Amino acid sequence: MRVGAFAELVAHVRALLAAGEWEAARLHVLSAARSVRSRSDGVLLRGIVEDVPRELWAGPEWARALGWVAYRSGDPELMAEVAARAPGAAPAFEAFLAGTRGRWDDALRLAEAGLGGPDAPVAARFRAQALRSLGGDWRPAFREALERAGGRDRGLVRLDFAVTLSWGGEDEAARAEFARAVSEVGGDPWAQASAGANLGITCLRLGDLRAAERALREALGWARREEGRRHLSLVWRGLGGVWRAHGEFPRARHAFREAERHAQSVPDRVLAMRGEARTLSLWGHSDEALAVLFEAARHADVLDEGRHPLFAEIAAERLRLGDREGARETLTRADEGRRDDARLAGVVRAELLRLEGREEEARESMRGVPGRDVWTLEVARLFPAAFALVGEEAIPPVPWTVRVSADGPVTAWMHGEALPLRPGRPAASLLALLLVRGGSVSRELALEALDLPGTGPDARRKELSRTLGELRDALGWPGAVTTDGQVIRLAPEPRWLPLELPPPERADVFCEGRLDEWVLDWRNEHGALTSPVVIEGT
Repeated sequence: MRVGAFAELVAHVRALLAAGEWEAARLHVLSAARSVRSRSDGVLLRGIVEDVPRELWAGPEWARALGWVAYRSGDPELMAEVAARAPGAAPAFEAFLAGTRGRWDDALRLAEAGLGGPDAPVAARFRAQALRSLGGDWRPAFREALERAGGRDRGLVRLDFAVTLSWGGEDEAARAEFARAVSEVGGDPWAQASAGANLGITCLRLGDLRAAERALREALGWARREEGRRHLSLVWRGLGGVWRAHGEFPRARHAFREAERHAQSVPDRVLAMRGEARTLSLWGHSDEALAVLFEAARHADVLDEGRHPLFAEIAAERLRLGDREGARETLTRADEGRRDDARLAGVVRAELLRLEGREEEARESMRGVPGRDVWTLEVARLFPAAFALVGEEAIPPVPWTVRVSADGPVTAWMHGEALPLRPGRPAASLLALLLVRGGSVSRELALEALDLPGTGPDARRKELSRTLGELRDALGWPGAVTTDGQVIRLAPEPRWLPLELPPPERADVFCEGRLDEWVLDWRNEHGALTSPVVIEGT
């Protein structure tokens, strides 16, 4: 369907409704629902609902059409009203409603009732989800749902299947399914952001950091669109995990704070804070980590009572700070339902036993904890003695460095990955200037040296401030470049490698694409010196 055609279809439905052409309008609603390409299309279709007289809602045909609208727009409240007016008329969509409310027994019953009807592909999807949640035989159910679905719907079912595999610890299989989902959901920002973020996080767990970062950067582009923002927190958590695995702790902390800022639910916010706390712990800031974890417990409303996975992390930090009794007490409140939470609790118990001199019992507590994944590498750095009991060595991350080349367009890399630094922008020239000048320049020199937009001093100062923000964003954290109002400085961490320069014979490509005064001066000063050619007369 061409761009704008869906909006025209919805406008036509409105016109039919305004004319009282109820049956034609209903058929067009069904056609529109089947041709939806994105969640935003579904939301656009949702706009016709108020034009449908309520007396029509009780009819089974209109109930089914409105069920499609509720499903496509992700609106369980609309489906609840439809089901209340026409119970049993649209079982596949009532299964969707039951699933969103966690009533999986009802979802399974309703989905099975819908398998023989015209909306069987939707019913098959929620039957598979219900069996997953109830511990049933979900694999053949997902295969059936995939066979029944097509196009974007097939991609959504595959996304469900991949998530299920991931929850079960089958990351290798999940990775392949997430990758297929990315290719099947089309240009839907909501689904692309979800599939890409989950693909990246799965690659991270498997230790393929390069693939993880590339998938997450792609997902970030989708998640920044209006329709994909629901997944922005998830994407930032994934990037935080990648950068933390590389030992880039300031950058990782910023990513987790962005995840918290964009969180749309308490669980999302708590997960972001937990990621920040683990980053602080690996960075050597255990007191700050513990404070963040207690704040997360307050947000989860479990600070004073209740069980939660956070308490395994809190116990670990208390133990690292020497509070053995506090760690033991806190561990009794740890929810160990997820694999990594149980593994962390096992490490804390092992370390407590080791400190008491009970090494054999400690070794037994470590049984099943190590693995060949990023989680093991990180936790081994926190508790090296416990992992040494089972022959696991704590391997430090590779030193954090930044490489910048001015031999042609300015390009920057961390851990071999190019940063999103646009070489034609003043931010790229400022980074090169800072490195040429040993890591700092006065604000006045930067204003004189850079070719900034604006005619007056105030306009140029504002543009320099925007340039600083752009450079910080490209490098990945606010503290990458600091200023006290007089001097602009690169952060002392990481290690900034010497700027890569062109040889004299290619000095004209230094910072290619920039015509700043300082760039032109450098080219003139460092260009190859040649003798003039003298043409003698005859």
